[in-house]
Amino acid sequence: MIQLVLSSPFQSQDLEQALRYRDASDLLVLMQDAVVAAAAPVWCERLAGIPLYVMGEDLQARGLQSRIGMDLDMAGLIGLIAEHGSPQTWAG
Repeated sequence: MIQLVLSSPFQSQDLEQALRYRDASDLLVLMQDAVVAAAAPVWCERLAGIPLYVMGEDLQARGLQSRIGMDLDMAGLIGLIAEHGSPQTWAG
């Protein structure tokens, strides 16, 4: 399953909840404001070792660079959804 997080971990508990409920085989995708986690050292440490994808377009729009995870674009996200099924979306 894909855990899709949209909200900044500094403004909501969505990422925290996604981590709490995710299965070890789940993929984690950060997009929209959630991408700040991939640039924040405290979150990079917490996300280490988790299959993580970060929407590159959202990073670029916020002037950030990812320190962790794999870069993903919309076509890649669609491919992941086609392969793994509908995501669990966290958008508080």
